[in-house]
Amino acid sequence: MTPILITRAQISDASWNEHIGKSLQCVIYAQTFYLDIVCESWKALVWPSIAQPEIVMPIPVRRKLGLAIIYQPHFCQYLGLFSLKPLSSFQLESFLRLLSKEFSYISAYHFNPENSLRMSAMTTAFPELEFSQKHTDWLPIANQSQLYAGYSSDRKRNLRLGKDFHWEVQDSSDIEPLIRLFKENQTARIPGGVRGDTFIRLKVLFETLYKRRQAEICYASMDGQIHAGILVTKFAGRAMYLFNAADQKGRTGNARTVMLDHYFTSGNGETLIFDFESPEVEAIWSFYRSFGSQRVPFYAVNRNELCFPMKQIQNWRKRFFKTRQGLF
Repeated sequence: MTPILITRAQISDASWNEHIGKSLQCVIYAQTFYLDIVCESWKALVWPSIAQPEIVMPIPVRRKLGLAIIYQPHFCQYLGLFSLKPLSSFQLESFLRLLSKEFSYISAYHFNPENSLRMSAMTTAFPELEFSQKHTDWLPIANQSQLYAGYSSDRKRNLRLGKDFHWEVQDSSDIEPLIRLFKENQTARIPGGVRGDTFIRLKVLFETLYKRRQAEICYASMDGQIHAGILVTKFAGRAMYLFNAADQKGRTGNARTVMLDHYFTSGNGETLIFDFESPEVEAIWSFYRSFGSQRVPFYAVNRNELCFPMKQIQNWRKRFFKTRQGLF
């Protein structure tokens, strides 16, 4: 079994998206329009053929100093293999082997949680790849009557305190206040700042998702002033907590707790799982767990086979910016 490496130009949007929609690992990050927005460019591994694939693997790629580098884009928590049938170890191994053969530098590549069972057996089979286990948090929200019972005692208390602030919670079609909140309150905490095109991509992404009725923005206001906001995208029974921000008053007043509870209990049709997109930051994921969510593992791979001194430079950059992604 040998997967085929193809370019974006060789991919039919209709057939690719149909495959993703039918796949066992279906997630909105792998839709072509989504990848086109969040990636500088992307390729894919497919098997057994381009015309009728049974397994596909999108690969975000950027070029630096003439070298093709695999990276994990912002607003795209994980990708991995998307298959119509349960994956075998041999199939996953074949994709990893070709990935390793074609790319000498993998800044980061995250495999979806549904790939985890097979990925755990691969960690010793590819010594040239560095495997690490990450986590996200999933909260079933289909049964709304049981949601509040799953909140921790602290979360119930903070929800009551938040409601005492009498936040005005409203949906919106304007992402600019949310971006402004983040810039004014979170950007300074990010080592090295934020790439210039990050918020441009986020704005385009939201506007595209909103037109497709796959995204919602919610703001918490007081006296006409917005103090916190959340952005959630929905697809195929799963909701992703894509972006959020709050100023000091919003944090003190538990505005995000109020907005999340509002989202969970307002009735979201087909949504079954809420994915918090948890970073590896204890204070953040403990907040998400207080809603009753469960930790879900997924694997990431890295590779650095660059020549000296580029290898050392990239390793230094990786250590320096390791907290950056967790703040988005």
